[in-house]
Amino acid sequence: MKATILVADDSPFICHMTTMIVRNLGYQAITVSDGNACIDAINSKHADLLLLDINMPNKDGIEVLAYLRNHAITMPTIIFSGSSDLEKAVEALKMGAYDYLLKPVTPGRLEVTIKNALKERDLREQVRVFSAAMAQNPLSVLITDTQGHVEYSNPVFSRLSGFDEKELLGKKLNLISSGEHPPGFYRELWKTIKSGRVWEGELVNRKKSGELFYEYTTISPITDQMGNISHYLAIKQDISLCKKQQEALAESDRRFQELAELLPQPIFECDTKGMITYNNRLGYELFGYTKEDIGQGLSSIMLFVPEDRARALQSLEKRLKGIPYVSHEYTGLKKDGSKFPMLVYTASIERDGKPVGIRGIVLDITERRVIEQNLRQLNQTLEQRIENRTRELETTHQQMILQEKLASIGQLSAGLAHELNNPINFLRLNFSTLEEDVKDLQTLLESYRGFIMKLEDGADVQDELVNVRSREKEMSIDDLLEDLPDIFSESTNGFDRIRNIIESMRNFSYRHAEKELVLFDINKGVRDTLVIARNEYRYVADVEEHFQEVPLLYCNPEQINQVFLNLIVNSAHAIASMQQDEKGRIVIRTWSDRDHVFFSIEDNGPGISPEVVRRVFEPFFTTKKPGHGTGLGLSISYDIVVHKHNGQLDVYSPSTGGTVFTVSLPRNRSINGESN
Repeated sequence: MKATILVADDSPFICHMTTMIVRNLGYQAITVSDGNACIDAINSKHADLLLLDINMPNKDGIEVLAYLRNHAITMPTIIFSGSSDLEKAVEALKMGAYDYLLKPVTPGRLEVTIKNALKERDLREQVRVFSAAMAQNPLSVLITDTQGHVEYSNPVFSRLSGFDEKELLGKKLNLISSGEHPPGFYRELWKTIKSGRVWEGELVNRKKSGELFYEYTTISPITDQMGNISHYLAIKQDISLCKKQQEALAESDRRFQELAELLPQPIFECDTKGMITYNNRLGYELFGYTKEDIGQGLSSIMLFVPEDRARALQSLEKRLKGIPYVSHEYTGLKKDGSKFPMLVYTASIERDGKPVGIRGIVLDITERRVIEQNLRQLNQTLEQRIENRTRELETTHQQMILQEKLASIGQLSAGLAHELNNPINFLRLNFSTLEEDVKDLQTLLESYRGFIMKLEDGADVQDELVNVRSREKEMSIDDLLEDLPDIFSESTNGFDRIRNIIESMRNFSYRHAEKELVLFDINKGVRDTLVIARNEYRYVADVEEHFQEVPLLYCNPEQINQVFLNLIVNSAHAIASMQQDEKGRIVIRTWSDRDHVFFSIEDNGPGISPEVVRRVFEPFFTTKKPGHGTGLGLSISYDIVVHKHNGQLDVYSPSTGGTVFTVSLPRNRSINGESN
């Protein structure tokens, strides 16, 4: 493209003549007549070269040059000056003008000066581009003379080595020598490049800090016009990170080899064709092959018995394609022909997202097969043994329930004896009274008979009548006859009390089969239990009964009565432990809904702490003093309600004190214990 030249001169004639010369030389021209217009043209139009008059209105040539320098504008400038302006011309050269020409300018002189200025501009641009390329090159660049003295280094090498350009300039490269290479290494390097050939290889050098770094270096000779070597150009790539990665990879590979040798199972690797490429020590020992066998070529398929090879080959292909499969058990074949059961687990070896082989582990399960056979033999009798043990445990559990029940009865026996003694003693006293009254009546009856006999014989009975009246008066016969109905009524009540106690004892003690379920009225069960346990609570608490009419339900009455007894006695003992002067209060409720029948017992005893609530149903857990409880009552109650009757037993201790136990029993249980 033609260069564009900006002509700035206040003389119209000189400006016109100069423009004609420029155009005749084949350049494009832009003309201005003063300094301000020149600066405007520089900022708004493209120009490759400036022809500048030293003297112009508004701003002269010196001021325009100052503007160019202050704004880093590198446009080449040729100054026009008269003979009287030589001092200004010299000043202009100092300010960066390329040359000056005296007026009038000859076409030939102007042509040569313009060409030289444009050529120098191109050379400067090339140098600028080259310098920028060297500075921005991601590789290190060094230029040395033939003796190895540094004449140029780019910033990348300075950052890498730690030496700045001034520290390197004029110094030999042994400044960064690490001492890691033998002298012969460097002699061979210099021999190569002095012969005019290019040398390539890795160098280990040392930074200014003393740290080693690795470079892949290419050193090329630079020749002059005569073909003689004048310099050497070194292009260096930092491979320190790559070397560390290589070392880490080598260390990883070494660690893998060591770990593989330590593993208690055989490890193998094969390529995509199934040829074994690696085996650990146990792999050789298990199958009997050697490294030489693998080196000569050994297919992994040969490690399987012939009837398993097709399946093993399919598994290999599926693994390489990423298709899941579940077949891992095979029969292995050793080099000597012996067979053994094995499990083979594999994984694909991938590089850059592509499978390049298979890595696997082999488990010899011969011993496991023996164990499995032994287990099968043991399992043949295990179920029977478990069943027998379960029956034993159930028997033991029933014995524990019975023993707890017997213990409860034993504990209550004194109270029951006292309960029976009261009506019996009352009846005994009534019997003694009746015995005396009957004797009096017998005596009176004999008097009546004597009176009647004399009356029948016609004898005088007046004295006998007086005697009978006297006896009646002595015996207070009217009072005796009036008291007899009360005595019989009270005796009847005593007999009823004894009968009720005995019936309650009989109901409470009646034994059903463990899993037998019969229709049962829990209201009657609670009342029978209250009779049995009366002596436990009569002196410490008053009992309030709030019984609703509830439906009969299928259950084991013996077991449910045991629950009632345990809870009632537990409440009585809790209140007694407070040792208060006033009696406590026990409130018993029964009610039902569509699906359940409920029983609750509430006392105003000391209550139960949250820590104890969490453990209250644990076997043998008790807060009573030693010798005052077995710790089985609530545990057995929980088992009876929850496990044997599919019910629920809850305990709640309000913050105001006291404890509430609630029993919930399902209504929809059939006679066989199954849900309707």
